[in-house]
Amino acid sequence: MSSTAPPLRVLIVEDSDDDIVLLERILRQAGFDPTWVQVKTPEDFQIALKSQPWDVVLSDYKLTHFSAPAALNILQAGAYDIPFIVVAGTVGEATAVAMMRAGAHDYVMKDNLSRLGEVVRREVGDARIRQEQRQTQADLERTRELLQLAIEGAGLGLWNWHIPSGVVWNNDQCAHILGYDLINPDLDFAAMHTWQSLLHPDDRERYQIMLETHLAGDSPTLDCEIRLRHRQGHWVWVLDRGKVVEWDAQGQPLRMSGTLTDITDRKRAEEESSLATAQLLYNSLHDALTGLPNRNFLKQRLELAIQRSRRYPQTQFAVLFLDLDHFKVINDSLGHLAGDDILLAVAQTLQSMVRSSDMAARLGGDEFVLLLEDLDSLQEIETIADRLLDQLQQPLTVQGRDVFLNASLGIVRGRSHYQDPSEPLRDADIAMYQAKAKGRGCYVIFDESMRRQALARLQQEQDLRRAIDQQELVLHYQPIFCLKTSQLLSFEVLVRWQSPDKGLIPPDQFLPIAEETGLIAPLGLWVLKTGIQQLSTWQQRYHHRSNLGLSFNVAIQDLLRDGLIDDLNTLLHQSQLSGLSLGLEITESTLIQSMQTMAQRLQEIRNLGIRLIIDDFGTGYSSLSYLHQLPVNALKIDRSFITTLEANPHNSDIIATIIALSKRLGLETIAEGVETEAQYRYLQRLGCELAQGYWFGPPMAAAAAERCWLEKRGGMVEEMGAWG
Repeated sequence: MSSTAPPLRVLIVEDSDDDIVLLERILRQAGFDPTWVQVKTPEDFQIALKSQPWDVVLSDYKLTHFSAPAALNILQAGAYDIPFIVVAGTVGEATAVAMMRAGAHDYVMKDNLSRLGEVVRREVGDARIRQEQRQTQADLERTRELLQLAIEGAGLGLWNWHIPSGVVWNNDQCAHILGYDLINPDLDFAAMHTWQSLLHPDDRERYQIMLETHLAGDSPTLDCEIRLRHRQGHWVWVLDRGKVVEWDAQGQPLRMSGTLTDITDRKRAEEESSLATAQLLYNSLHDALTGLPNRNFLKQRLELAIQRSRRYPQTQFAVLFLDLDHFKVINDSLGHLAGDDILLAVAQTLQSMVRSSDMAARLGGDEFVLLLEDLDSLQEIETIADRLLDQLQQPLTVQGRDVFLNASLGIVRGRSHYQDPSEPLRDADIAMYQAKAKGRGCYVIFDESMRRQALARLQQEQDLRRAIDQQELVLHYQPIFCLKTSQLLSFEVLVRWQSPDKGLIPPDQFLPIAEETGLIAPLGLWVLKTGIQQLSTWQQRYHHRSNLGLSFNVAIQDLLRDGLIDDLNTLLHQSQLSGLSLGLEITESTLIQSMQTMAQRLQEIRNLGIRLIIDDFGTGYSSLSYLHQLPVNALKIDRSFITTLEANPHNSDIIATIIALSKRLGLETIAEGVETEAQYRYLQRLGCELAQGYWFGPPMAAAAAERCWLEKRGGMVEEMGAWG
């Protein structure tokens, strides 16, 4: 038997073993490779049917305990689709016909088995075709079920439109999308005019154009997002997608099929996303507190203004940079909520003053900018600036109290030479600081010299940073004498900048820069550390000067910084000096800022034993009411009273009053700026305890001060006479 012979599983109903052998031989001769099972009873036949799949059943017509009709009945009752072929001896034609009518597939006589192979091949082939058809049908049904589930799951409405008649077939989902039920509809959904009546008025023209375009063959499909009226009255967004699928004999569209999809949620999400995007864009261009345009928006408008000025040189614009004066004081005293109310009021004031072609913007903090366009003259700009300052000076009622504002304005006139929006903002900012320097509450118009000054100041800041890093700063020491004993008691430490390029730079030319830039903190710490090291050296070197002291000037930024107390503790511990050897000089104006915080910090310093001295007393805000609250040790009379003592007798009364007040409060008095012997003698007569000035000696570097005051001389005023 060839290895390519197809296998054949045969169930044989036969009680003759010889016939079994004969059937097997015939099948092999016909080209099959049969495996078979013989059964003789109904019970064995049923068991065999369930045991495995069979390709064919061959049955003798009549057995001792079984028969072909009985076997056929069992096969049919079990719904088996297996070819059933009767193989029998002599039977009548009527019997054969009856078996065929009963469902047998063929009838082969045992005396003519030559046709058995052909019959088996044919019936087995037909059975396989039927099996494939059943499988195909089952797959098709399953596909239909899955498609239906997918359509229902996706919420797809299906429709088919017979164009000439206007009749529309649609599935249930088409009606469900609009809240209707096709079983008991309120509308005739089979009519095209019904669907057209449900279309949103604003969508009808657009939909009709797209439909006609497709029907004319000018678009491959109809894809249109439209709104249909829901049963409850609201509008439902749908995607109507369709295509012509049939044409008549003249080539005109006959039938169109498509889908209807509810896209309301998607459209709502798109709308929300669009609103969110619009809000993000708005937020990126507007100030969160005031709603005014922010720096980004302003720079965009400035860019347009600059471009216009290039194209049309006669077109003028101006930038007004506004900064509220002393706003921090208002914010700190009334609170940030009140500060926000004030900023809102300022924003409203600015908005009320600008034209539709102008822009009011907030840069941040208390800084605002007005961009004015289409200006005719400088006078027009000045008029707006005057009106703005006047309006801002009107009292505001905030939290039940009147608040008075003032502002400084920097103005720059737009010029075509500007290349970037940041440039006019920079120049207006420079002019605004010039207005603050002039006394605040005014405006200054920018000119090029201001930029040169700003650049020079920037260069000074950079040079100062380098000077600190490269140790170009030096300390000078000016002696302070006791007027009663004429003894040298201490030195005031003064910082100088020894520039390799510019020589000795006085402190009034770099300390303000240090205070504004935050360099005052590291600079002040360096001064303390260097001065204390020097005093420790002097006290160890000159034992008779063990009570020698130093006083340091301290800026408010340094006085209130968090690490000051720890730094003072560390420096005293490392130098083994007593706190009584040190004094800190604080300006009168500094003391009245944040009185409660200042009093606490001063007490922490006094707890270290360090003396506290009010510097420049009598020149700033009157501190007389605060003196009893602050743990200070001495008052230093400002030099302006001393140097004009002889020319202005009125000053002698002021000095006498300060000295008397100091004695009443138990404070020492220090006079600075003493330049003549007459001033020295007068202060002695008034009972002033301490004094310093050029009559005693100028500030000197450490080595010179040591030679002059600690080595060669006894440190007595009488030994020195008038300096120089």
